[in-house]
Amino acid sequence: MSLDEDELLAGALGVAASRHLKKNVLEVDLTLAMPPAAAAARARQILGELGRVLDSSGEGGAGGWQVAGVVAAGVGNLNPAVVTVTIKAAGDGSTLVVRGAAKEGLIKQRAGESAARRVAEALA
Repeated sequence: MSLDEDELLAGALGVAASRHLKKNVLEVDLTLAMPPAAAAARARQILGELGRVLDSSGEGGAGGWQVAGVVAAGVGNLNPAVVTVTIKAAGDGSTLVVRGAAKEGLIKQRAGESAARRVAEALA
């Protein structure tokens, strides 16, 4: 899946000029005791509960799985954040990288960080 975070955030914000704003990003690494397919289904469920699922791809194999969505974050949950969960097989379980990205204006809300942490906590 090749989703451009900047384009997705500009669309979610509804402001084309937001492409020039700085991005707040955090990646959280997790290990889960469930197979990748189950972890991908859980990621889709959580992203659907917290916002909306944009795309999911990968059917296992070397490429693994990837699920992306937009969730509300920041002060008052008014700042959209793109969250991408990348899942790979690891022994009997899965390793996940939860990446949250959001645009930052003059007031730093760290919405990308908070979105990544919230999704990671729900997955763990």
